[in-house]
Amino acid sequence: MRRRRQKRQFLKSTDHILDISPAGRNIFVSRDKQIQNRKARQIKIWMRVVAVLATLATLGAAALFVWSYLIPYFQSEFILPPVAAESEDPLLTGSMAPLPVYDSMGLPVYDNDMCLFVINRSNPADADFVPTLNTAEGVAVDARIADALRQMTAAAKEDGFALTFTEGYISYDDQAKRFEDMVDELMNGEEARTTVMAKTVASSYQPPAGQSDFQTGLCVRLSGDPETFADSRTYSWLRSNMGKYGFIFRYPDGKDDMTGMEKDPTVIRYVGSANAAAMQQRSMCLEEYITYLNNQ
Repeated sequence: MRRRRQKRQFLKSTDHILDISPAGRNIFVSRDKQIQNRKARQIKIWMRVVAVLATLATLGAAALFVWSYLIPYFQSEFILPPVAAESEDPLLTGSMAPLPVYDSMGLPVYDNDMCLFVINRSNPADADFVPTLNTAEGVAVDARIADALRQMTAAAKEDGFALTFTEGYISYDDQAKRFEDMVDELMNGEEARTTVMAKTVASSYQPPAGQSDFQTGLCVRLSGDPETFADSRTYSWLRSNMGKYGFIFRYPDGKDDMTGMEKDPTVIRYVGSANAAAMQQRSMCLEEYITYLNNQ
């Protein structure tokens, strides 16, 4: 009897597939399982793509941060600016070192362009010149000398002296009115001076507008009688101590031919501690000291 030849049976591809397991055995996998496996592989591929893109984006952001922020920051912090080949020696020019430098009193040291800036007959100022002002001890002064005035007043108080100030900065217009009022007073007084004579006398007490050193904001007037103040203990304290804070007597006795003003020990002015010491040592007024420096 002939053996019947067995036909190989094939499963419909729409329902099952024939797979070979690691053991070499046939395994039938349903279509649903095929779809699940395919989707799982696609998800894994997309996850890898997303991970790569995320890594590239992070690296790009880090590179941009380093390029746009870190490199300029370290350049500005650690790369020193070039040093000028030729720079002025402050000892040769007579100027003090620039800010920030402080003296033994803890006060800022300014150069002579500020400390020795003067307004007088020879160096008049325009109406639009106004320093940066600050109020110290009840008067308006150049903001840069406010701390010096406060420290000096506090030191005097500790030694039993009360420094009271009646005037600080005087504007161009206010000075013009003061001068005109004094001229009118001299013309209409008992002596009835002429206009020319009245202006000449007035200018020794109240200079015309633009010629008063009070316009610098570096001068202050102390409460007291100019005729007797030099005999007071307060005057003696100022003479011995105010130089440490950068102040001098602006219109000392015997210097009216140089200052153009009558003596007035109630007016003091800031020039810086180094200049104050040099002026006191040489018994010079401000105009005299400036001329002395210019001739060196």
